[in-house]
Amino acid sequence: MRWSEQRPDLGGRTVVCRDRRGSDGGSHGAATSSVPEGPVDMSARSGVNEYGGGSWWGDGERLFWVDGPSGAIVAIDTTGGAVRRVTEALVDPGVGSVRHAAGVLTPDGAWIVCERELHPPDVGSGIGSEPINELAVVASAGGSAVTLVRDGDWASDPSISPDGTLVAWLRWDHPDMPWDAAEVWAGRLAVPGTEVDGTHPQLHDARRVAGGHAGGAARSLDRPVAACLPSWSPDGRLFWCDDAADWWHLRCAPMVGLPHEGAGDQGPPALDVSGEVGEPRWVSGGCRYGFLDDGRVVVALSRGGLDSVQVWDPSDGSLAPISSPEGGFTSVEHLAVRGTVVAVAGGGGACPTSAWSVDLRDGLLVDHRRVTRPDPAEVSTSRSITFPTADGEHAHGLFYPPRSAQSVGPEGHRPPLVVRIHGGPTAAARAEFSTSVQFWTSRGFAVVDVNYRGSTGFGRRFRDLLVGRWGLADVEDCIAAVEHLVAQGWVDGERCVIRGGSSGGFTALEATCRSDVFAAVCSLYGVTDLRSLADDTHKFESRYLDGLVGPWPEAADRYRARSPLFHAEMLGHPVLLLQGTEDRIVPPAQAQVLRDALAANGVPHALILFEGEAHGFRSASTIIRALQAELAFYGEVLGFTPADELPPLALER
Repeated sequence: MRWSEQRPDLGGRTVVCRDRRGSDGGSHGAATSSVPEGPVDMSARSGVNEYGGGSWWGDGERLFWVDGPSGAIVAIDTTGGAVRRVTEALVDPGVGSVRHAAGVLTPDGAWIVCERELHPPDVGSGIGSEPINELAVVASAGGSAVTLVRDGDWASDPSISPDGTLVAWLRWDHPDMPWDAAEVWAGRLAVPGTEVDGTHPQLHDARRVAGGHAGGAARSLDRPVAACLPSWSPDGRLFWCDDAADWWHLRCAPMVGLPHEGAGDQGPPALDVSGEVGEPRWVSGGCRYGFLDDGRVVVALSRGGLDSVQVWDPSDGSLAPISSPEGGFTSVEHLAVRGTVVAVAGGGGACPTSAWSVDLRDGLLVDHRRVTRPDPAEVSTSRSITFPTADGEHAHGLFYPPRSAQSVGPEGHRPPLVVRIHGGPTAAARAEFSTSVQFWTSRGFAVVDVNYRGSTGFGRRFRDLLVGRWGLADVEDCIAAVEHLVAQGWVDGERCVIRGGSSGGFTALEATCRSDVFAAVCSLYGVTDLRSLADDTHKFESRYLDGLVGPWPEAADRYRARSPLFHAEMLGHPVLLLQGTEDRIVPPAQAQVLRDALAANGVPHALILFEGEAHGFRSASTIIRALQAELAFYGEVLGFTPADELPPLALER
């Protein structure tokens, strides 16, 4: 079994590990090793759409990965041999750089179909065209990659049928994000020699299967349909998820082989439950379902902000949970199935995320990383909450009370509260064991992770409540979460702070501008100027604000009215800004300009720039320093002295 680990101790590099087991090759044998499988300087990282993902794949003893520094596909035979380069010179002329992701091998192992992102030389100069996002094919032995699918603004998520004759993928266009409207397409994969001329496989008979703006389901709902996660079953049927019935349900084409045009636009979902198997397509690669040998399907199902892993039997519609760590799987990142063995990258509220396998023959659960479990007496586990908010709606959250085996808070005092805002903004707070959450709860804080209107995991209707209302609905829900917790008597309403990263930083800043609920705000690489975000950001998110705020320039007044930079005088409480110098998604200028405005208004503030960090901190030293600065900041604002030995933090005015 293979898995990848992001290693802060190695400067944030991602390495691929493998747990070699006994003679049966499954989860029953004794572990013989669990070590990085690639070279010592491995950095498996894809830069596709800036968020990456899908940075490695393999078969047998061959391991392929995207080399972080170069963006090229490289490979190694793990039984011995040197690293070799798979992708060679580009066929397309005038390309400045290239990135790859989400590679899948044909059943014979001869070819790789993958996502490819081509960057013209002048992208980023303000005068160049956008990158091209396509599917490419390259011989696994090495050679030149050539275009397989270039249709629409994005072609992504390739999946090859078990017999190697069909390929499916995801397609969407500006101004949609993939969770607004995305289509599943499929076509025949014809190999060189007997079927087609030339040196590379070619695509034939391509057709739209489901999703998007066209088709019966979209017309009947008077809204587009977002499809995701296409995959082929062992018997050759095409599966995917879409939100035509509100939830991101698992669906399948009604026939084996190449589905007809619009095959998924009619008919009931394959798995019809109040929960979501699909997820927003932020990163490349990964899946949340897989197929057992006996025809059953294993799914990661999200309900009420909590994940579980279930076995679905299509013959009778039943669902049954698989073996899981104590407390159950509550957060699942990826899921894969081979034979009777289910592999899960996930964890629970008191169990750190790890690489697990469960053999359904006997229910044996194996933790392949053998992660050290924290003392349960030290772990705060989440409580799922739902609370009323504006417009007669309800929002959701995950509440963590303070927890420590060594100390307790003063008798008769309610704990201070840290309000955490997820990025996205159409992402979600995950019910996972989070060292960041435990950092606060072990120091006397309560924490609430807010799943405001627009968050995923609660159906399409809930997600669409943020359309045109980013900077309004999310802010209202953060304030409503605090009011709910205070009314329950769980927190001290006079000692609440708010923090968020990326779009969560924007929401945190706006919530502090629009209310006196929060005594301080910490923005990690947060958005401060919506217009600059639209101008400076990368292709994937360049039209994101069309739906969240409105099209530019028609909605210019809205962009300005909701940007913290342009009403910085309303930030009357201290502000901490944490920012990476190499961030291309939210460039450092956004934090620096707000810092200048805070200084002009005499607001206590600090800006800490982390050299070499991009969007999201990766190195151990940065992660530690950022948390230390944040704790020192809250200590000064709320008037307590942290027990930790912390570097000094000087607030400017």
